[in-house]
Amino acid sequence: MVDDTPHDTRVNVTAQYDHPSKARDAAAALEAAGFDKGSVMVVAGASDEVLRAQRQSDPYVVERGEVPPATGAVLGFIVGLAGFGFLGLLTGSGLVNVMGKEAALAIGPFWAAVVAGGVGGLGLALAGYVFNAPLPLAEPPEHAPGKPDPRTFVSVLTEPGKEAAASAALSRFEPGLLTEWRGDDGEWLPQTTRA
Repeated sequence: MVDDTPHDTRVNVTAQYDHPSKARDAAAALEAAGFDKGSVMVVAGASDEVLRAQRQSDPYVVERGEVPPATGAVLGFIVGLAGFGFLGLLTGSGLVNVMGKEAALAIGPFWAAVVAGGVGGLGLALAGYVFNAPLPLAEPPEHAPGKPDPRTFVSVLTEPGKEAAASAALSRFEPGLLTEWRGDDGEWLPQTTRA
């Protein structure tokens, strides 16, 4: 069955930007130029946070930690201070029979807790830092691993005659590529492409 319903002629103007912030500015410029917010679409390749993390990452190390190394050190120190401090308190009080009990009894429960907590905290802080620190790769990578797409696309769907205004608004933010498509009777054909 053939659909004989007439289709409206529509124009789609799409711009490609190398950074998400430029794309957001271009979308705002389209809305300021009078284009309906529902007709403006932004398709992000990667967020600012992903791009920032990508720029700051070292391709020659393997990230293996659950948390940043400094956070692992702090957590290790807190756990070691509390756990070993409590054990030192019990040992200095004579409630736990472990090796070194005589020394802990000689200095008393408070100082036994301070010494045990300090030593245990520093030990677990070092372990927390080392466990979460990145490891250097044995061999540098031949090529960078898959990186997120930094391009962001802004597209506006409008009626014929308004494509020049849309192109002008999008061109203000220096797109890498600007294309105009014309949709007539369900078929989209490229009209102009500017790099």
